[in-house]
Amino acid sequence: MERSEVLQTEINLVLEQCLGLLPTVYSRTNKMCLQGPVKVANKWIQTKVQLSLLANSENINIQTQHQHRLKIKKISEISKLMENISGENQRTQDGIICNIDLWANHNRNVYTEIASLWQSEDYDIFLNKNCTYMRFEKFAYDKQHYLELALPSIQILKHSLPSCIDLQLLVKELTGLKPLLQKFLVFLEELKPFYENFTDIDELCQVVQPSKPTTKENWRMFVLKERVFLKIEFKDPFAPLSTMVVNVVGPTEKVGPLRHIFDDGLRDWDPNLNVHKNLLRIFDLCFFPMPSAIDGEPPPIFCHICCCHNSELGDIPIVSCDNANCSLIFHTSCLKKWFTTLKESKVFLHVAFGFCPFCRTKISTTFKEMLQ
Repeated sequence: MERSEVLQTEINLVLEQCLGLLPTVYSRTNKMCLQGPVKVANKWIQTKVQLSLLANSENINIQTQHQHRLKIKKISEISKLMENISGENQRTQDGIICNIDLWANHNRNVYTEIASLWQSEDYDIFLNKNCTYMRFEKFAYDKQHYLELALPSIQILKHSLPSCIDLQLLVKELTGLKPLLQKFLVFLEELKPFYENFTDIDELCQVVQPSKPTTKENWRMFVLKERVFLKIEFKDPFAPLSTMVVNVVGPTEKVGPLRHIFDDGLRDWDPNLNVHKNLLRIFDLCFFPMPSAIDGEPPPIFCHICCCHNSELGDIPIVSCDNANCSLIFHTSCLKKWFTTLKESKVFLHVAFGFCPFCRTKISTTFKEMLQ
């Protein structure tokens, strides 16, 4: 076997199997070129390796996206070079210093992982033409969920889990596409109680906020009775019931008694029932108000300050005047701005006090909780 063939075999073994580079390409000038992404210190670097197959050749040229051009004399030094290629290279007069075992640092190509995941029935995979973006979608548990990644860095771009979950932080210790996907599937399983508690509320209540609930929100606000709303928030979606916060929103004279009813009813909370059914029991109701199936969506309610249905923040009018004879209703954000113009307005224990802009009746509300 000629020296060039031995060199070719040795190069294939090191660069393709160990570093996960793409298959070799041979030119008529007895040179071989391998290129592909290599993960170094949790960063992906697009790498191009050019080698001469001539028997008297000693140097191997390495080129990265950072435009580093280096030379090494032995094939076994390539893996050491890759571990130091990002950032500032540590050099001496003899070249790069590194004491890393070639075989102990095996970096699999992310595209090889994608190929192995492609045929799963638990989700669909979308990959763009340039192979720089991928999306897992239509998961078996819930078709609404998705996970978008940049390639080959495997950086999380978007996901369908609740916005209050820092997914990037939870998976920062993971390396590789498969572990990341498996962790995401575990999270979906652990979040089932969270999503299931919202299912009945979304289907059987008149939800006013968010206007179009998705998998991203960890709260709902729906109609309890005329001019009175319930806001439910799960601070930690992984432990929904233990972190649940319920607020009653509406005129003061109506809110006070309803809050007492809720506080007393918590003692009889049935852990075998979901949140929707427990709330019905607490307020002694057969059902919460629902939009009419015949009329479709209810007619829009306009804020009596900005005269719009949706505010700049996207919310709808829900704050009523405490005067039973005053039928006006306002956006929370608009009323907060109005209160800032009043000399008499004040805040005590997160509760803001002011006056109706029309009948001058006192209004109190918790802007902090309602605007979060």
